Amino acid sequence: MVKRRAFLGSIAAGLTIAGGTTAAEPLDSPRKRMAVITTEWRYHSHAWHMAERFLVGSSLPVTWRMPSIDLPYAAEVEEMVCVAMGAVDSYDFHALETIQCMAERRRGGETGVAAVQALRGEAVWTAMEAGGWDTGGWDARLVEACLCRSHTLAQPETFSDRHPTPSQIRAWVKSPVAYRLEYADGTKATMLLMNGLVGDFTFAARLKGEPEPLSSLFYLPPNPNVVYSAALVSKAEETFLTGKTPYPIERALLTTGLVEACVRSLGTGQKRIETPHLAIRYEAPRASTFAQL
Repeated sequence: MVKRRAFLGSIAAGLTIAGGTTAAEPLDSPRKRMAVITTEWRYHSHAWHMAERFLVGSSLPVTWRMPSIDLPYAAEVEEMVCVAMGAVDSYDFHALETIQCMAERRRGGETGVAAVQALRGEAVWTAMEAGGWDTGGWDARLVEACLCRSHTLAQPETFSDRHPTPSQIRAWVKSPVAYRLEYADGTKATMLLMNGLVGDFTFAARLKGEPEPLSSLFYLPPNPNVVYSAALVSKAEETFLTGKTPYPIERALLTTGLVEACVRSLGTGQKRIETPHLAIRYEAPRASTFAQL
């Protein structure tokens, strides 16, 4: 097993010899990706130890929230929704991380995802009109709760400051995408990519016994500061200082697997796909790990 110090020392030595990274990797080169390939993943396995040496994931779970709340630890969650912007196989990962950093705090811990279905275009509008999960859609109250938290919600030219109507949403969003997630413990979640309607990430959940949804904006401070990246870097620093990741690396294992499964669903007729390989179990820390003032 290569120790972290030796690994980083080798990287530094290589960069020194090569004179930096710009000669080998132009600034406009495609983004590189890294993966741990394994036939077995379990707690304290060899693959787990290899992956734990890197802090992985999106900045969305660690950025500021408005309001500054977390899912109550061990809450009984029935259904969740994230309304976001961006493209498939890129920003869908960030939206799934938004869902997962909340979902993993529910009662019983994380038990994995049993099946997914991805929808695009007209199929999304059909699902939205379906009226609920059991009829092929999702909880409309959770979508409304998300939109009420958005700082970028689109408005008509009259600037009426009203909640957009279904016809307005359809007119503004040219290519909607939805991922429907069925967790192994029965919890349901939906990710919506709604370019043209919002330019941020919001989350809402229906908790058992609660009359109103829990909802929050995952706030991304604008350019030029982009301090949500600093929030993520602070977690990387914590990893190096303590030798432990501040949140479970299994989260990214699950969310990257969800991206793959949902993109595959889109590419195979938007069919429901069972995901036994995503039976990933872990427990989240009780303490919140997002940025707070």
